[in-house]
Amino acid sequence: MTDNMANLTDRHIERLSEYLTRHGREYRWLHDVSLWRETMLPIMLFKIILLAALFPALVLLIIETLDGSFVQGLRASTQVYTIVAGILLGLFIIAYPLYILVSGGRYSILFEMDDKGIDHVQMPARGVDRTDLLARAGFVAGLASGNLSAAGASVLALSRKRMHTSFSNVRKIIIYERKQVIKLISRDMTRNLIYSEVKDFALIKDLMLERCPPEATAIWR
Repeated sequence: MTDNMANLTDRHIERLSEYLTRHGREYRWLHDVSLWRETMLPIMLFKIILLAALFPALVLLIIETLDGSFVQGLRASTQVYTIVAGILLGLFIIAYPLYILVSGGRYSILFEMDDKGIDHVQMPARGVDRTDLLARAGFVAGLASGNLSAAGASVLALSRKRMHTSFSNVRKIIIYERKQVIKLISRDMTRNLIYSEVKDFALIKDLMLERCPPEATAIWR
């Protein structure tokens, strides 16, 4: 999608809301997440930590079981899991608030969606004014001039991390109506959190449900 930003110059740019634009079948919007109030991200990281701690415990259990001592292996693996999970969770409790402080307490995300998939692009939050970020991302300058090619280069320069989810690989869609968040879970178990403004949520939700495969499970929470 990003490789085709230069081709957006000749397309009609329609502003659907303050932060949501449409270019044909492609949509782009910017959203700010307050890390002090956000709960889904730390919960997801918490689950990942628990799963990561399970790996060495399972390896130990398998080794002990092959040696003919399942009960001893179960006890040892439980101890290992408790120690590893405790260490990782302790580091997480220390590191996450530090990350929030370093990032300015804000997580700015640029979303780019077409018929094939959606990109979740982390943008810098500290040291960049929101209005300036919007302009450099092409929401203000691009709308005013009708030219997003220069803004596309700014987006690439500003972006830190990018996560792409192909709609054809989505197996589960979890919709959090009250939080205006959609979680896309792919077949490879990767999770992509999609945020939006309240007034844009219904449109974005419908577009994703339309573009994900019919066999994907949709869950409302």
